[in-house]
Amino acid sequence: MTQVTTDGDAAVSSAPPRARRRTLTLTAVGNVLEWYDFTVYGFFAPAIAATFFPKQDSLAALLSTFVVFVVGFLARPVGGLIFGRLVDRKGRKSIMLFSMLLMAGGSLLIAIAPGYRLAGLLGTIVVVVGRLCQGLSAGGEQGSAGMFLVEWAGTGRRAFFGSFLNAAATTGVLLGALLGALLTTTLGTATVNAWAWRIPFFLGAVLALVVFFLRRDVEESPLFREIRAARDSAGKARSTTPVKRMSNGASFVVVLGFIALWTTTTFITLTYVPTFAFAIVGVNASGSLWATALGAGLTAALIPVGGRISDRFGRRPVVFFSGIGYLVLAVPLFSLITTTKEFWAVLLLEFVLAFVSAPILGMGVAFVVEMFHGRNHGFLVTFTMALGVTLFGGFGPYICTWLISVTGRPIAASCWVVAVSVITLISAFFIPRNLHTRELAR
Repeated sequence: MTQVTTDGDAAVSSAPPRARRRTLTLTAVGNVLEWYDFTVYGFFAPAIAATFFPKQDSLAALLSTFVVFVVGFLARPVGGLIFGRLVDRKGRKSIMLFSMLLMAGGSLLIAIAPGYRLAGLLGTIVVVVGRLCQGLSAGGEQGSAGMFLVEWAGTGRRAFFGSFLNAAATTGVLLGALLGALLTTTLGTATVNAWAWRIPFFLGAVLALVVFFLRRDVEESPLFREIRAARDSAGKARSTTPVKRMSNGASFVVVLGFIALWTTTTFITLTYVPTFAFAIVGVNASGSLWATALGAGLTAALIPVGGRISDRFGRRPVVFFSGIGYLVLAVPLFSLITTTKEFWAVLLLEFVLAFVSAPILGMGVAFVVEMFHGRNHGFLVTFTMALGVTLFGGFGPYICTWLISVTGRPIAASCWVVAVSVITLISAFFIPRNLHTRELAR
């Protein structure tokens, strides 16, 4: 195999510390807003259901709302296909900029969509288009921003740098939960259902535009600049003897298996649990959101620690720890919520799973970037992330709600968590032991 050789670590080390801090900060802040805009829909699912899907059966209306939630995820692989190619050709920064504009537009559409009583299906169509824009945006942002951070890191701290992408994502979820809790506590559930649920979407659109303007001055990663220069000049490209690696096809399967639990830590534990506790079990609405906000805050704080641990001890041990933790704890923690119907049970689930989620979230971005190689590296990272998040994260809330609808038992939601834990544990056996010490392949 022929690779383009670069001195990426030297290029990163020679970059001014101020430039590196600015890059890390603006990439992370942008991802906070990206995930806030994308996941806030899940927190306000009951209100959106009442506005756009007025049905006699509240569970059926909630299912319809989660169908639209899934639409946003279905657009993610399309975004990965489109933007993944551009990540390799145009660079990471340009895709990160465009994704912010697209996310701002999608959030604004949802905020201004007329309700069913005023415009019938037109409002629902506007919401679907808004979710499509958000999905396309997220499909391009996650992969490009992940590669951007990992390439700025250098060997030995890739998981730590990459962890800030997931810490930012969790912080975005935290902001959504906090705003939901504040609105519900101060205005009441009736007012939130009537109109106040639109406030978070308006706010998200404005903040995404602010981040777009701030990101314009961020420098492209030194490693990508060297790769592009080397490929543009035939004299700088030479054959090397690369480290023996999995084929990209095998890596694709292993990464998808890993993403099964990686996305569940966010889209079930943090995004779905408040809706599950409030709309299905009957826990106080504001209490459910406050518990999730506190859990998200703890998770975000622990994620960089998980990245540090993975940089030192490797990727496999971390995946086994998180996979076994979810496998053992999911059923009893969900059972506690369904039997007690109390705020403290939701808080306990969020706090306990924060310690189990943080390690896999801390190393996830670096792991995906490290597993692929070749000229289509950016495309493979971006598309695989988008597809995996769609399959396991996007369909997760719908599958959990469907399982509850079919069985009539709220505890059935934990069966999905157990299933994805098993899938990820199987994939962990195929992760190379020394992956964290290898140079990034091109």
